[in-house]
Amino acid sequence: MFVGRTGELDTLNDALARASATGGEPQALLLGGEAGVGKTRLVEEFATAAGRGGAVVALGGCVEIGGDGLPFAPFSAALRALRRRLPAELARAARDQEEEPARLLPELGDSTAPGTGGGRRDEEGIVRLFELTARLLECVAADRTVVLVLEDLHWADAATRHLVTYLFRTPRTGRLVVLATYRSDDIHRRHPLRPLLAELDRLRTVRRVELGRFTREEVGRQIAGILAHEPDPLQVDEIFERSDGNAFLVEELAVAAHEGSRTGLTDSLRDLLLVRVEALPGRERRSSSSRPGRRACTSPTSSPSSASPAAARRRRWPTGWRCFRPNGSRPVRPSDVYAVRDAE
Repeated sequence: MFVGRTGELDTLNDALARASATGGEPQALLLGGEAGVGKTRLVEEFATAAGRGGAVVALGGCVEIGGDGLPFAPFSAALRALRRRLPAELARAARDQEEEPARLLPELGDSTAPGTGGGRRDEEGIVRLFELTARLLECVAADRTVVLVLEDLHWADAATRHLVTYLFRTPRTGRLVVLATYRSDDIHRRHPLRPLLAELDRLRTVRRVELGRFTREEVGRQIAGILAHEPDPLQVDEIFERSDGNAFLVEELAVAAHEGSRTGLTDSLRDLLLVRVEALPGRERRSSSSRPGRRACTSPTSSPSSASPAAARRRRWPTGWRCFRPNGSRPVRPSDVYAVRDAE
C-alpha cells in the first residue's frame, strides 16, 4: 500500500512531464532520506506510473564492497536494463564509439576488436568515457522518454560519483530523467558524497527532494494497509511513538504486534538494530554487560538499560536517537531496550 508522498510524487511527475514534452529538456533529481523512510517505495511508484505512460525505465544500484563501491555499478546495471528493452537502439547509439562504452557494459563492445577489454586508463580515456556515456543516453532518449534511476548513491565509488556529476552538470538534449537516491543518515561530515551534494545544490538544473518521516495519520493508514483493517488508535499511537514515523519500522512493529511478538520486535528488526549498534564507534555506544544477555546500547548521556517506558517517554532520548522497548505486556528488562543513534 502506497501512503502519502503526494508532494514528492508531484515533483517527480512534473520532471517526467517536462522531459516528455515536445522539445523537452533533460531533468536531474536527487532523492534523499534516512534508511527505511520509503525512498525505494516512492521510486517504485514513480517508475511504475512512468512505465505505464510509455517511458522506458532503467534502474541500477550502487553496491557496497569494502571501503568503496563497485566502479560504475549503477550505470552498468541501468545500461543492461536498457539493452534488454531497446537492444537495437542501444547498439546503434554505441556504434563507432570505440571500446569506451564496453567499460560500463561489456556487451556493447566487440570482443574481437583490438584493444577492447583493456580500455584507456588515463585521464583522456575517462573524459571520453563520460562524454560518450552522455551521448549514448541522449541518442537513446531522442525518440522516447527514458528514466534512469541510480539508487544508493551513498555507496558509490569515486568513478561513479564523478560520472553522476558530469551527467548532472551537462544536460543537453533528449527526453531523459536522471533520478539518483541516497541515504541521508549515512552522509556524515567526512562522507565523500557530501561535497558532491553541496556542489549539485548550487545547480539550478538539479532538483533535490528530501523524504521525511510519516505523520501519525499516515502511520495509521500504513498500519491499516498492512493489517487489512482499521487499527486500534492506541496501537497507532504506540507504533508511531516507537518508530518516529519511519516507514520500515512502522511495518516491522505492526507485523510484530499482529503476530503477538513477546518483545514487540520482529527477529529481522532486532538483528538489524543490533548490527547498526555494533557498527557505531566505541565512543558512541556503551553496552551494558554486567550480566549475560544484556544487550542495551546507549549514548554517554542516557541509560536505557535502567529506563522504564514511562521514564523514556518523559525524558525522551537525545536528538538523533530512537528507543525501542517492549510493548508493555510485562516488566521491562535491560535486555529488552534498544537505543539506536542515527549517523551524524
